[in-house]
Amino acid sequence: MTHSAAGYVSDVPYAYNYVRELAPAWLDFVATLSGFEAPSRAGRFTWCELGCGQGVTAAIIAATHPAGVFHGIDAMPDHIAHARGLCEDAGIGNLTLHGHDFASAIDLDLPRFDYIVAHGVYSWIDARSREALRRFIDRWLAPGGLVYVSYNTAPGWAADAPFQYLIREIAATCTGNSVDRFRAAMDQIQALIAAGAPPLQASFMANSGWQQMQQNRPIEYFAHEYLQPTWEPMYVSQVRADMSTIGLHPAGSATIADNFDSFVLTAAAREALSKIEDPNLRELTSDFFLDQRFRRDVFVRDATRLADDERSSRLSECVFDLQRPAELVQYTMRTEAGHVDFDNPTAHAVVETLADGPKRVIDIPVGDNSRSGLLGNALTLFAANELRVVGPGTANVDALNRVLLGRHEGVGTISYLALPVGTAVEVPLEVFNALRDGSAVPNELQMWREYLARYRS
Repeated sequence: MTHSAAGYVSDVPYAYNYVRELAPAWLDFVATLSGFEAPSRAGRFTWCELGCGQGVTAAIIAATHPAGVFHGIDAMPDHIAHARGLCEDAGIGNLTLHGHDFASAIDLDLPRFDYIVAHGVYSWIDARSREALRRFIDRWLAPGGLVYVSYNTAPGWAADAPFQYLIREIAATCTGNSVDRFRAAMDQIQALIAAGAPPLQASFMANSGWQQMQQNRPIEYFAHEYLQPTWEPMYVSQVRADMSTIGLHPAGSATIADNFDSFVLTAAAREALSKIEDPNLRELTSDFFLDQRFRRDVFVRDATRLADDERSSRLSECVFDLQRPAELVQYTMRTEAGHVDFDNPTAHAVVETLADGPKRVIDIPVGDNSRSGLLGNALTLFAANELRVVGPGTANVDALNRVLLGRHEGVGTISYLALPVGTAVEVPLEVFNALRDGSAVPNELQMWREYLARYRS
């Protein structure tokens, strides 16, 4: 049987992972975009991750925000041990790790948190653990704080439910740890697909999803994803109803494009949705148009509403940065609504200015562009995953990056490097290996060396 803690695979550690959406600047942006006051980070602020896994995200965000107070909670001893080792090796002193399940963590001696985040947890644990997670949030969220909850979403997973059930049942008859059982079960699943089993033919994950994802995700990811006895994709209305019991209200999505209907929904879909007045029903129906598979929801409690002019002013004050070298930026994105093209002089001007380093929108030279045009194109580039918001600070990340470069074995390579502006960037493995080994970066990837050099003082 699958070893579990509160319904979660626990006999093999989860893969190394960095989740960029958990950075405070990213969460603040979602709140501001949705018209809510974000927590103040002028002085000390507090942040907590529920289900912190190996601790890579928490360690990177803590190291890049030395004025913050950070906590990570996870029930797996191996995860906590790795996270503590990472902090010790990198000299990170503002992150405290707790080896607890959510129920026992409620009674820890903790501060009130400005940010509580739970990535990839909520739809993989049982109802009692979800209730404990909500009680933790209710107990420890500071007034005006932000909550991030991500989860597998219905209806997008409907065709994959038979695959997940069958692979879990097959794995239960196999020997070895969860990784061994997943491999053996997947071999049997592939034979069943070849024999023509219709429900498996219809499953994205059993076919093209598995083929695509195994090339860039370690096998531990799949064991944790699909062998959960409590695996349950959830409708957005269910999660919103859960969060409303502790006074949380939806603020927006950390998947930035999903905050702009014109980017992700066809004109016909927008017309149909305009007739639905209830906001929760409208969001649920929108997920049916999107065939939504994964949501990154941000919630607020007791947050102040921003006037429209104040919202626009604060968005213009956001510090934007390129997510990759300027030479690689694409000026089009593909969404469920089709192609969104923004290959225009203003978008190019934004990218060319940020090629020298992060800047506030208000500091981008206007030239022939309007200030609103600069902001609109910056938001579009963010939605297209070409830009992101970052912090204004310049933390020293040299020690952490030396440690990250050394962690190239085990459950997947950490191919992320911390940036002094409050986040990290995933670099091509060839670049990562060259930096680790002190060898030359391949000529065709020199733009990455130049991109990283932008952060040196």
